[in-house]
Amino acid sequence: RLVEVLAPIAHNDNWYWPSAALYQANDVQLEEMRQLLLNKLTNQIERYRAEEPETAKSLTQLHKTITNWRIARRLPIKIDYDLARIKTSANPRLPRGKYILELAPRMKTVQLFGAVKKTSNMPHLRHADVSKYIPHQTRTNLADKSYVVLIQADGREINAPVAYWNKAHQEAMPSSQIFVPFKTSLFNSEFTSINQQIKTLALHRVRQ
Repeated sequence: RLVEVLAPIAHNDNWYWPSAALYQANDVQLEEMRQLLLNKLTNQIERYRAEEPETAKSLTQLHKTITNWRIARRLPIKIDYDLARIKTSANPRLPRGKYILELAPRMKTVQLFGAVKKTSNMPHLRHADVSKYIPHQTRTNLADKSYVVLIQADGREINAPVAYWNKAHQEAMPSSQIFVPFKTSLFNSEFTSINQQIKTLALHRVRQ
């Protein structure tokens, strides 16, 4: 059971349990999705290379970022040693298989990526709205400037409005991910599927 996995290491450090995660390794479907996404990004890089080299450059760095991600299927289980000890529903039996347990102390950064000039690890800001992590000049001309996708450290996915006309206060947990999505249009509808695939892979990204 989960508590048996956690017991030997639960007190080895001051773990930040809200960001703890358990993954099933070697997920073929996720790797296939990643390859499809990388192919689509390559197509967009070629599309913009001649006339908009800066846009192509930003897409190239995103391609590299996603290539380097460690991907495994995140299980919808709350990982908390004390909770697992006292509550049966929080102490599931794990089927035989290969798992990745992600534990870390409270981190001091969040990651910003997507339709930005460069993937960046930003200092975590206490009690700050997610818009504070996104200086205007960091976004590319392909960015949707009305909202971002906040993937909280605990696995929740939140569409957070960030434009002046729709802003609603939303804070990011330490070690969360902020995805600046691409704007979609009839002229480049491929970005609809690119956005969705990036969100899915980011959710299943092993952060440590």
